[in-house]
Amino acid sequence: MLKSTNQRIIRATMDLLTEKGYQKTTTKEIATKANVSEATIFRNFKNKRGVIAAIMKMKSTPTKTLEAEFKGDLYTDLKFLGTYFLEDLTSKKEFIYISMRDPVMYKDLTSHEKIYPQELREMLIQYFKKMGAQHHVLKGNEDIYADIFISTYFGFFIQQLEQDFQLVLTQKEDFIETCTHIFMRGISPA
Repeated sequence: MLKSTNQRIIRATMDLLTEKGYQKTTTKEIATKANVSEATIFRNFKNKRGVIAAIMKMKSTPTKTLEAEFKGDLYTDLKFLGTYFLEDLTSKKEFIYISMRDPVMYKDLTSHEKIYPQELREMLIQYFKKMGAQHHVLKGNEDIYADIFISTYFGFFIQQLEQDFQLVLTQKEDFIETCTHIFMRGISPA
């Protein structure tokens, strides 16, 4: 749970990013809007990027918690992970949308904040290796399986951001169900 001071800083940052964009938002303005000193931002987050990293992490479930939910059944686990990933992205929808509209922020985000996606990718790779050892998954391409899984769900999420231009009209639940079946068939031994 974040301290109320940090919550105010995060909310102020989101408001300013929406209003002014990444480049024009300063830590001084964030501090003024959050009713804190600029030193508080530096002490708690180090800089503007640190606030953004906190925003990205604050709604994410640690991968250890996700792993505890695995049932050992490929279909059930993949459906759970797909559902979780879309919900997680949706919880950050406002922030992701802002970052994609502002190329400098998006570049800063991708060069600075890779911990969470890397943790998810590594968890998936280890899961696929475990399932491969149990002969439920073809062995040898676990990293590619993880990349395809993440990319598929991220692509679905991204196209949902633009309500006026949706290429995929499938409902989320149908997408998750069908994607799980197709993905499972593609990585399972014949």
